[in-house]
Amino acid sequence: RVVFSYRKGGTKHYHLYEIGSDGSGLRQLTDGPYDDIEPTYLPDGGILFPSTRCNRFVACWYTPVALLHRADADGRNIQILTANVVHDNTPAVLPDGRILYTRWEYVDRAPQKYHGLWTMNPDGTGQMVYFGNSSDNPWVLMIDARPIPGTDEVVAIFSPRHGNREHAGHVTIVSANAGPDSAAAARQISPPVKIANGWMGGEKGYRDPWPLSAGCFLAARSRSLVVLDGRGAEYELYRGDEMVHEPRPLRPRRREPVIPPKADWRRDVGRLVLADAARGRNMADVGPGEIRRLLVLEQLPKPVNFSGVQQAMSMDGAFTLKRILGTVPVEADGSAYFEVPALRSIHFVALDGNGRAVKRMQSFLTVMPGEALGCAGCHERREHSAAAGGNLLATRRPPSRIEPVAGAPDVIDYPRDVQPILERHCLRCHSAEKAAGRVVLTGDRNEWFSMSFYALFARGQVSDSWGYAEDGNHAARTFGSPASKLMRKIDGTHHDVKLSAGEQRLVQLWIDTGATYPGTYAALNSGTASVDVKAAGRVFARRCAGCHGKGLASLGAVVAKRQSHQNVPRRRLALYNLTRPEKSPILLAPLAKGAGGWGVCVGKPGSVPPGRRPGAPAAPAGLAAADDAAPVFRDTRDADYRAMLGIIRAAAGQLSRNKRFDMPGFRPNEHYLRELRRYGVLDEALRGADGYRLDRAYWRSLWYRPAAAQTAGREGE
Repeated sequence: RVVFSYRKGGTKHYHLYEIGSDGSGLRQLTDGPYDDIEPTYLPDGGILFPSTRCNRFVACWYTPVALLHRADADGRNIQILTANVVHDNTPAVLPDGRILYTRWEYVDRAPQKYHGLWTMNPDGTGQMVYFGNSSDNPWVLMIDARPIPGTDEVVAIFSPRHGNREHAGHVTIVSANAGPDSAAAARQISPPVKIANGWMGGEKGYRDPWPLSAGCFLAARSRSLVVLDGRGAEYELYRGDEMVHEPRPLRPRRREPVIPPKADWRRDVGRLVLADAARGRNMADVGPGEIRRLLVLEQLPKPVNFSGVQQAMSMDGAFTLKRILGTVPVEADGSAYFEVPALRSIHFVALDGNGRAVKRMQSFLTVMPGEALGCAGCHERREHSAAAGGNLLATRRPPSRIEPVAGAPDVIDYPRDVQPILERHCLRCHSAEKAAGRVVLTGDRNEWFSMSFYALFARGQVSDSWGYAEDGNHAARTFGSPASKLMRKIDGTHHDVKLSAGEQRLVQLWIDTGATYPGTYAALNSGTASVDVKAAGRVFARRCAGCHGKGLASLGAVVAKRQSHQNVPRRRLALYNLTRPEKSPILLAPLAKGAGGWGVCVGKPGSVPPGRRPGAPAAPAGLAAADDAAPVFRDTRDADYRAMLGIIRAAAGQLSRNKRFDMPGFRPNEHYLRELRRYGVLDEALRGADGYRLDRAYWRSLWYRPAAAQTAGREGE
């Protein structure tokens, strides 16, 4: 038999089919408005395959996610087995009956760097890294992995970046005997070829390796079917007029052992045992018994997405929202034993006895219903086991239930939850009018965010994930809230600014859940506005370039050298205030104090007076004569001041019409609503609901709910 994925021309979705090895008995196994792809037979006769039945979009692209599912041999009784927010794909069965697959992940890490090899049992239990999820991993995409007969090694394609066209890359043998992070454990066997490190490069690379033995490998390469001998030699078997794909022998094989199912589908939770929270990589500065609680977070899938950047989610940081499930206790010996909801993307923040964050997990784990899963420590080396000794204190009692964090929303929304705190405590010094240190912490909106959100990141007050550059697994207290200057600004030592304990906790939670701007995915691809940069640049050239260079991008010291991927440069100031255009820093800084400005942009002794550059024509009509040390704009009647104000007001009008999520009258866009309808979430009861309510209905639709749990009314939170 051959099982394969097929989409008939003129139709929209891929489905699974099976056919006899002699070409007879073709039958369709799956159907529906989903893509079912990359199937493999399981030892028990079932079929494992990635599928878009998981109803979510890639967090940094505009394509649906496919997660691992299993079905009976006839395609019935389909059950999801993984809970990633991005792809799990190319599954294969190992000789011991486990499943080897590629897991793409990034929990506040660089999205293009982590496509490692993972294993699990055929029922989804025991999900564990096999190779390549470490911050010192020099590779990128590891995919199409297969076990090599007669060995304990696997062969895979190592493809640059996110992976080139058709996963083209280098054929590489991997041994996990030295642990999942040993660079020496990966050995390239394909001849050296130059592969472009780009989205569509790689035609010269290799694809779809299939091991026939320890020294003989089939592979596809462009239009050729080749054999590699394991020492760098290549032999062409076939060349066609079109690309060839996925060669494999049609021959009998020994059936792998059947691993007895371990999941209990009557439960909606699993259990976790942590042996010692102070043990692990980058935990050297954490003392025994210092960790007293774990903050339990859930990475939330996106119902739709619109680009490869963060958009309104963050300032070049996190791509996804996190739900705060609550906390669980850690005993004096560092152990913890607790329940978590099954089939969710779960991760943790280790807290000390005062509730302060010490270490943040930048990966995730999933438990299946009824599964018990154990960890030796926090980010421990996977080849290490828990220390020998007596019973863990935590396991001498029943597992803890997650305790909600009192007074905190489960999904934090910066304008709704954090901005009011800043307004209560910070605006006496950091208003648009006063702006001590040129820092504005008002909730006024700029093109993407608010003035305060922009200022906190532009001034380096929040330790965030830095989007495309973040590797993860920082040393204790060097990432997140412990490393954020903002936390030291609100503890009473900064000009007597003292927040309440609840307010400090909320700011800390906001940072440790990714420091995102919106609390709803409905904010994506809606409500932004653009200032006419060309028109603003002409005013800038006349009045500002003498001190600030040739273009708007040079205005203010740039915090980071690289340009943000969402085209929001991290200047020290957000130049434009679209809620109150006259309070825009680009207008206030050069405006005389007597006219209501900051008066900080003035001519310098011996320099060309404002508005005049060497060889430039006379100042435009309406420009007041200026002394060397006079403000650029003496008053608001200045013609260039009026021109810049008009440019900003035009953008403010655009934003008012577009209606961002943090504005009255906002409605989710048509694409977001379309996907919720397709998922069966948007019904009459939710017609007209806001994005927060719709998101919650969407997330609840994904929760695993056995019949017994539904009867008991448990929600698995």
